[in-house]
Amino acid sequence: MIRALSMRLSRRPGRLLFAALILFFTAYSLSRSGGRQRNKPPGFVNVHTHSFFPPIKSPSRAVEPDYCEGFPTYLLESVQVVLKTGAADSAKNKAHVSTITSCVSNLIIISDHDEKIGDHQAVDILSTLPTSYTINNTDFDAYATHKKAHADGDAVGYSMAGWKLDRFKFLPMVDKAYEMNPTAKWYVFLESDVYFFWDTLFRLLDQMKPEEPHYMGSPVAGSYDRYFAYGGAGFVLSQGLMAKLYPPKAGELVGTVNNNNRLSIQYEQWAKADCCGDAVLGYAILNSTGVRLEGLYPTFAGDELKNIKIDEDRWCVPLLSLHRIVPEQMENLWKWERTRPFTKNAFTYSSLLAYTHAHLRDGPTRDFWDNLSEAPVPNERPAHRDANACGSECHNDPKCLQYSYSQTVCRHSNYIKLGNSVDKENGGQGEFISGWDTQKLADWGFKYDEHKNLLDTSCSQVNWLKPEVR
Repeated sequence: MIRALSMRLSRRPGRLLFAALILFFTAYSLSRSGGRQRNKPPGFVNVHTHSFFPPIKSPSRAVEPDYCEGFPTYLLESVQVVLKTGAADSAKNKAHVSTITSCVSNLIIISDHDEKIGDHQAVDILSTLPTSYTINNTDFDAYATHKKAHADGDAVGYSMAGWKLDRFKFLPMVDKAYEMNPTAKWYVFLESDVYFFWDTLFRLLDQMKPEEPHYMGSPVAGSYDRYFAYGGAGFVLSQGLMAKLYPPKAGELVGTVNNNNRLSIQYEQWAKADCCGDAVLGYAILNSTGVRLEGLYPTFAGDELKNIKIDEDRWCVPLLSLHRIVPEQMENLWKWERTRPFTKNAFTYSSLLAYTHAHLRDGPTRDFWDNLSEAPVPNERPAHRDANACGSECHNDPKCLQYSYSQTVCRHSNYIKLGNSVDKENGGQGEFISGWDTQKLADWGFKYDEHKNLLDTSCSQVNWLKPEVR
């Protein structure tokens, strides 16, 4: 039998060679272009989406481009964006309406002070609450203090009292959004220090049915086994959910918001008793409709730019939001995002590396920089000898993606982070060097050519999260 098989193969060397070549190139292609999908963790799906943003036409360094060029304003007919802010956020507000929300013509701004912010009129949402909110409630002392400061022309600074006051905005904010635009298919809520990647949002919503009840965001564990969407990551409510939250009485039009269905009236005592407005909103949604949160972390990230973690599992996961973005970062990131080389691919965690780790085009290390590597290498290892030894051991460890060396301590990490600068005095402790394994990143498709141009071939397909109902 073996001899017969051998004779058959010997008669067909061309076919055998052809088959072998097909297998080789198929395997090679999968390893190069689909590597991020081969070991796709459970909970992800590959969904074909299209970009809603055409490239900006020939951006010139001599002329400031129109960053709203190509923004799909037609989608705002079905998407209502709501920005929640406060009297102490003047610098953040100015940056936000000139960048992230600069192209959103129907923007609703919710605040604790009536004022003009850019082309928009902010609504003092606390003034719409019943006076019963203020009775025996010292948290509203900050509201009176803010009003007096504005009347006297004084600036209002951030305070813990202001943070406590902020929790009372969530319920009336949702009431107001539905009252002002009851025909929207989606209601998108973000805060003054939250950055949104709009293309990711529009791609996500394009996969969903707005007539179904959806409450989406980054999940946080609350009381009594209840979860809520973290306000610092932004969250989304659907038309179908709003219809369940605000059922009209007989003879009323759909979208009617009154004292019978207003969340801020129904759940006043909850808002007073709980520390966090986003938690109370989640509990109110569950209590009124039975709809649980659809958790979509880490797409709704809510992480700071310096702390955003990128690893193999997140490499091709779409990224939607960042939190605690200061005005300068917001302006720089917005300009970079809108003028970066055009691609039809969705914006993923690996895409962000082109912004946060642009320094890698000049080399794999950065002096007096802490990339937040956390795991010290075992003491007996030679990695602690110097930064070169630390980096060499990281390169030889298949799981290590970055390292840091300071005060004779070598640390490795199986993720990539940006981190932050370190004072050159370094407390008198000498050097602080951070490095990244650029060879591993290149193997995953993220690399620069000899002209320092980025060649990001990482994610032709992306891993969209399956919502985790919590």
